[in-house]
Amino acid sequence: MRKIRTILGVTLAGACALAVVPGTASAAPVSAPLKAAAALDDVTGAYYPVAPARLLDTRTGVGAPVGKIGAGKKVDLQVAGRGGVPTSGVGAVVLNVTVTGPTAASFLTAYPAGEARPTASSVNFAKGWLGSNNVTVKLGAGGKVSVYNNSGSTDVVVDVVGFYAGDNSLANRNGGQYEWYVPERLWDTREDGAGKPPAGETLEYSLDFGDDYNPHVKSLVFNLTAVSPAKSGFLTAWSGAGARPAASTVNYLAGKNVPNLSFVQTTPCTGSEQYNWCTPGAPKFKIYTSQAAHVLTDLVGVVDDGESPYGMRFAPLSPTRIVDSRSNLGINGAIPAGGVRKVTAPAELVTDATEVLAMNVTAVTPTNNTVITTWPADFDGLGKPTTSNLNPYAGQVVSNGVLGVIGPNDAFNVHNLSGSTHLVADVVGTFYYPTPVAPKTATSLKAGAAKPEAVPSSSRR
Repeated sequence: MRKIRTILGVTLAGACALAVVPGTASAAPVSAPLKAAAALDDVTGAYYPVAPARLLDTRTGVGAPVGKIGAGKKVDLQVAGRGGVPTSGVGAVVLNVTVTGPTAASFLTAYPAGEARPTASSVNFAKGWLGSNNVTVKLGAGGKVSVYNNSGSTDVVVDVVGFYAGDNSLANRNGGQYEWYVPERLWDTREDGAGKPPAGETLEYSLDFGDDYNPHVKSLVFNLTAVSPAKSGFLTAWSGAGARPAASTVNYLAGKNVPNLSFVQTTPCTGSEQYNWCTPGAPKFKIYTSQAAHVLTDLVGVVDDGESPYGMRFAPLSPTRIVDSRSNLGINGAIPAGGVRKVTAPAELVTDATEVLAMNVTAVTPTNNTVITTWPADFDGLGKPTTSNLNPYAGQVVSNGVLGVIGPNDAFNVHNLSGSTHLVADVVGTFYYPTPVAPKTATSLKAGAAKPEAVPSSSRR
């Protein structure tokens, strides 16, 4: 059954640059009765966040010998047993994969070690590019992931941010379920009145889901975008608990708008924060920018501890291409300016319980700078959201992780803002409801998910 959650977007009010008054917003309350206990009976497919940890850095020899990955070469990266990932019981991992200093235009493919390399890409990049992509990868032989580079040579950095249980052997650990929301822009520093966050600034935000649900929220899923950075640098998003981790979430070049899908752990507001800016118990998190850059934050989902009746589990797949407009796979030809194309998921990839496709979506050589947006198809009254999934420049080949919600007919829409562009989409897994659901209908929009009042504010530190 298609179940939609909504949240009210926030336009931040201006605040004194010296004030530590982070942004808050209220999220839609759960509109159905909550289960009495949050513990999962079976954790297969459940999500487990970890503090961001570096698994590979070819510049320094972490995870592999020092040296760029050459053309047609791969690194078999040990993942299980490192960075908070258990040695067994893991089905797939969520990685942030960064490319730096490539000598030629190329692409990386991350795939299960021991399997044949698929016709798919995880990160696409130009010569000299700096950037990252959130990549979910099924674990292969020995708990490893293969990272392949097609052309030239490049340094690669890989940080792990979470994993999905492959079976029920991790039942002694508290896993969570993913719930999607209608994409909504919550924070945009271009509109908060304090100007572009300078280098080294930390933004702090909170979402209030209500006293009954706040304690159950463990991670938030965003599309984070760095806009007009003054110099090349990075964003790091983390719970805010403890020191900022030595990992990056979004890597950007000077002057480039760069998005990345981000799973961000949260920590509860204590009620003792300066200015009492957030509700005690409400989840909060931080975003650090290494260089002056605007930051856009679009919510796409929540991971809780299993409390919500709308939570889903993850089933990993070997990367499977479902769209390549260059060959008329999934979409016939390039998408024109203002064009919308509907993509129907292949029947072999979905069941009646499937709700979301975890994908890597790539824009291929758009003729203009543009914006790509996806949303579920065939829901009456659900139009294109005011958010973005990719922000490619003319002539670029650029990718981003997308959690693509499918509508009642197992399809999603893709909109291209400007010029024309080819599109490629590779599915790496699906999210599904772990209990039987009713047949998919367009009338399964959740009743009672009223948009709550928002409490706008901003943080500059």
